[in-house]
Amino acid sequence: MMLAKKRNRKTTFALLAGASLIAGPAIAACDSGPTYEDWAATDGAAGRINLDEVQQAFKDAESPTDFEKRVNEIYEGDGIVLIRVEQDGDYMNLEGWEDLNKSKEIEDTSDDRLFSIVRNHNREHEMRGYGANGYYRNSFGAGDFLFTYMLLSAFSPGFGGYYYHTPIYRYDTISRDRTNYRNTPGYRSQVSSNTSYFNKQKSFAGSSYDQASRNVSASRQTYLNNQKTSGSYKSSSTGVRSSWGSSSRGSSLGRTSSSSGFFGGGGSMRGTGFRRPSLR
Repeated sequence: MMLAKKRNRKTTFALLAGASLIAGPAIAACDSGPTYEDWAATDGAAGRINLDEVQQAFKDAESPTDFEKRVNEIYEGDGIVLIRVEQDGDYMNLEGWEDLNKSKEIEDTSDDRLFSIVRNHNREHEMRGYGANGYYRNSFGAGDFLFTYMLLSAFSPGFGGYYYHTPIYRYDTISRDRTNYRNTPGYRSQVSSNTSYFNKQKSFAGSSYDQASRNVSASRQTYLNNQKTSGSYKSSSTGVRSSWGSSSRGSSLGRTSSSSGFFGGGGSMRGTGFRRPSLR
């Protein structure tokens, strides 16, 4: 009888040990972060941005620094969004670029243009998206926005007109402000707003939206390839989500098409890389 009990205990221990060996790799796989494919499908990795809110930021901003700060709160990618503006008389061209190579300044051959706002000689404005935002084109008429006047004080004389770009010395401040913002409930609200925007644009633009998603710039494609080759995407903050309101620490996180824009658990900010199902 005693021998039988000892054999049963040994069998139980062996089964438990075997189960641990089987479960171990699975647990490790869950903790290893998103796959490259999941990460590359996030809005930040693709370079998508909520252009309706960027347009509103342009109308509301009282200075170039206000606009730069707000645009970087809206955007979900890893790189800082830098702006540059050229003005010649009434004509003005403002562009927003993601600094993909982290040089702290816009380099046309290495960075990715996300949007532009052009004011023509009739003082009418047109906003246009590029790359994954290429489906977007919207005119919002004439207007003497305070931001336009405030730019004048920041302009430097240039060839054929005046010129402004995000100063290198402001880069670290913008980056720090954005990091702090992404750890506040305000970022949750922003991501939810972005979710609604992308769902609306997907429904409205249809095939144009899908085509734009495939029409990434050469700079963006190089960036994606480098992230894949180096494995840097595993530590990316693109697609970061929080588990506000959840009590389950072990469940997965991701963007959904629900009104909240979040699901899952965990007590801290984590990279998800999960696709939004309704936009695939």
